[in-house]
Amino acid sequence: MAVDAAGTRERFRSAIERRDRAAVDSLLAPDVVLHSPIIGSAPFEGRQAVGDVLGAVLATFDDIRYTAEGEADEGELEVLVFRARVRRVDIETVDLVRVDDDGLIREFTVVIRPMAGLAAVAVALGPHIARGPVRSVLVRVFATPLAVLLRIVDPLVPRLIRLRG
Repeated sequence: MAVDAAGTRERFRSAIERRDRAAVDSLLAPDVVLHSPIIGSAPFEGRQAVGDVLGAVLATFDDIRYTAEGEADEGELEVLVFRARVRRVDIETVDLVRVDDDGLIREFTVVIRPMAGLAAVAVALGPHIARGPVRSVLVRVFATPLAVLLRIVDPLVPRLIRLRG
């Protein structure tokens, strides 16, 4: 019997839209791995750690609106695209999801744009997902100036870059 990965994707989307942490957690495999755009060197591993990250997303992202979804790689990869606001910055996120034979999410990769939005996400989520109170403070201390700088520079960049036609 084939796994209904698209069904898992749809249930995940619905759980996020309802902000239902328990439903989100129920779709995660025990050994799920999340590749974060904030922390490139080490993924989050396990249902608890990934559930905590997604719970922080539910707590800090405003106005989550899915704009596209589907499958890629001959059904091996589920794709969800949404827009949201984080700390008054608009972001667009692409979630690449792989589902295991039990219909649970086993791998989750997140891509966020624009860079100013990624910095805002780092400031908003960093303290929630940092391992320990000292690291939480350090994440905020280092990420906040970057977020401010990128928010100032973001509207200027198109004026500074001369596009070739």
